[in-house]
Amino acid sequence: MKIKIFDNYFGHKNVNLINKIKDNLHLIKFNFIKEDFFEKFKPLVYEKSNSVIEAKNYACQHFQISDICGGQLKEINNVNSSLCNIYNLNKGKVLFPPFIKVYKHRGQHYSGEYGANVIYLNTSYDIFPTLAHEIAHYNHEKTSSNYIKMGKKSEIIDAGSNDFSILNKFMDNKNALKTIKKELCGYACSSPAEFVACTFEAIMCRKQLSPEILKIYKEYEGPNAEILKQYFK
Repeated sequence: MKIKIFDNYFGHKNVNLINKIKDNLHLIKFNFIKEDFFEKFKPLVYEKSNSVIEAKNYACQHFQISDICGGQLKEINNVNSSLCNIYNLNKGKVLFPPFIKVYKHRGQHYSGEYGANVIYLNTSYDIFPTLAHEIAHYNHEKTSSNYIKMGKKSEIIDAGSNDFSILNKFMDNKNALKTIKKELCGYACSSPAEFVACTFEAIMCRKQLSPEILKIYKEYEGPNAEILKQYFK
């Protein structure tokens, strides 16, 4: 699924992730702390690699990514830094695809795409939000048996299905779509799958969202909802 560049505007800040997690402890409910989650999870502290081989080995060791291909060292380091950020924000409970392909195409109207276990990143644009968006698609596909039914109509048909029940339910809920468009973007209203990916992207970019968005995210089986709920208002 492609993510258009003009809809990818949540933005992000590079911060010390360990301090960020500590700073957000007060947002987490007591019953969440009871699980001793932070005692079990150890955030990754990212360090730049000095060669392409070293950078690829880092991705393989920490994220089980077989290959990041097509990019120079700076680009692969940026990818690894973003992966580390996403890993920490999800407390390690996130899946990464086996392959990431980076390329440059300034005239292209979308900055990323996911399909067949590969994420494609157009490095002419900001890597982090695009990577977060496409990782959401990957995790959504791997954790929801209804993922195929949550795509756009053309995507459902291309997947060999004619079950539009989930898509129709999503599109018929005008109040929810109004909230989604206001808090996220118009593209998030195009299908449940794009809504989930845009929501995940927004959370990774530290955008504050309402409980209503979280409710819809859970309804459409968005990945890591219980972990990410701490980032909602």
